[in-house]
Amino acid sequence: MATIRKRGGKIQVQIRRLNFPTQSKSFTSTAAAKAWARRIETSMDDGSWIDTRETRSVLINGIVEQLILSYERFNLPVAGPKLSSLKQIEDHFQGVSIHDLTVEDVLLFAAARRSKVSASTLQKQMYYFRQAVNNSRIKAREDVVQIAIDELIKKKIILSSVWRDRRLEPGEYDRLMDAAGDHWVGHAIDIALESGMRQGEIHALKMSDIDFDKGVIKILRKDPRAEGGKKLCKVPLLKGVREAVLRTQNVVGRSDTLFTVKHSASISDKFARLTTKLGIKDLTFHDLRHEAISRMFERGMTVEQVRAVSGHTSLDQLSRYINLKPEDIAAKY
Repeated sequence: MATIRKRGGKIQVQIRRLNFPTQSKSFTSTAAAKAWARRIETSMDDGSWIDTRETRSVLINGIVEQLILSYERFNLPVAGPKLSSLKQIEDHFQGVSIHDLTVEDVLLFAAARRSKVSASTLQKQMYYFRQAVNNSRIKAREDVVQIAIDELIKKKIILSSVWRDRRLEPGEYDRLMDAAGDHWVGHAIDIALESGMRQGEIHALKMSDIDFDKGVIKILRKDPRAEGGKKLCKVPLLKGVREAVLRTQNVVGRSDTLFTVKHSASISDKFARLTTKLGIKDLTFHDLRHEAISRMFERGMTVEQVRAVSGHTSLDQLSRYINLKPEDIAAKY
């Protein structure tokens, strides 16, 4: 029988059962305390209870590190956006044991992330979280991450990638750049709009990757056919990209690294805060890639030329990024 009492401003639960070690835990609410007690007593009754005293120190941040190590031991690179997402999970749940993790904890994390990223980006991050837990092979009482994912899907809070056609409206670029000032996010916006590069590619960009004489940028891009799933690609250095990079270098000085923020997701997070501050609705940093590619076609570049810059392997993939303005087409023809 569970004993519930207040102690030091918290609700303490203690469960004593014959042939079971005493279980105790503290909560901030009586409802949460009773729910935990019911779950533990039910698992003791049906034989599914697990003694986690030996594994209480298995922490979420350690589980995330194990997943990253599982790739690195085979010299397989972890994509920048995925690594950034995993690091955010690691930082948020620092010091939390997998056995203490609750569905509510995971949903609160998802709510905080959804305020900064799209539904499809959150979906990827939650799937990375699930992958880390599954990779650990630790048997917990319940799969709280999967339960949280199921609830998020049911409420349509996380969704697969949707076809977006959001482009910059007149005046939005100037407002963004004025608000950014000398902050690095302004240079990230500039490079994104001129190059069509992905967020992770911009974050990883170094001056040593750029051959100004030959007009080429070396970028490590996804390729499922390549060893390790990545392939070093040579991308044309467009005039606008050259100028945007040089403007960025004027700020960072002689540093080889253009963007020194730790995680690539910091770019989209900062961009989201900027758009919120300015009241710009429904514009994500990834939308700038759509904008850049659409502008390339509007300037008269061919499909093959644009593919050489964007890195798309098929016309079907590329077509999702072509958002030509109907009014511009009407005015021209």
